[in-house]
Amino acid sequence: MAINLPILDSETARALGEKHRMRHRALERIHKQYERSRQDMQGAFDPSVLRNPTFYFGVMFVLALIGMLLFGAADRSVSRKRESRVQRAMRHVDVLAEALGRYRFHVGHYPSATQGLAALVRDPGEEQWDGPYISHLRGDPWETPFIYEPREGASPLLLSAGPDGKSGTPDDIHPDPERFDPGTEWTNGWVSAYKRLPGVTVLQSDPQQQQ
Repeated sequence: MAINLPILDSETARALGEKHRMRHRALERIHKQYERSRQDMQGAFDPSVLRNPTFYFGVMFVLALIGMLLFGAADRSVSRKRESRVQRAMRHVDVLAEALGRYRFHVGHYPSATQGLAALVRDPGEEQWDGPYISHLRGDPWETPFIYEPREGASPLLLSAGPDGKSGTPDDIHPDPERFDPGTEWTNGWVSAYKRLPGVTVLQSDPQQQQ
């Protein structure tokens, strides 16, 4: 049985030939692009780079930079968690109350109103004084002096005036009353100031304060 194929005219044959050539060129472009991409990927990492000291310096620099960023983030996180000024004032008045309790243990009474809290860091001339009981005296976190007033037969009045800087207002900060009685356990390791601070001279208080 014979099969009759269609006879193409010259114009149709040229069109089909041109279409075939265009498809062939497109396939060639795709193949060339694939080869270039493959070569780029193979050349992206050269094992010889591992033997180059510059490569290691680069890695160390990147790691150091990452470390700095991580530490910076951690430091900012810690800063947000640091104690507030109110919390710091509460801690300071507790420390002062305990120092006053130790002063009383040695001397037999709290500092007088004239001697004030300075007696915790400067020898007021009391015979049994064995301080200093604090390293230095400073104001509260709002740069206001702590208020101290001895009271007959009771623990002294001790407070920070708080954020408003005025005593007798609701934001006053008082110590834990139990801090005025430090007990006796601390005395086992207590060393006289002159031995505890070698080379440091403990100053005498102003003679006028001793009157």
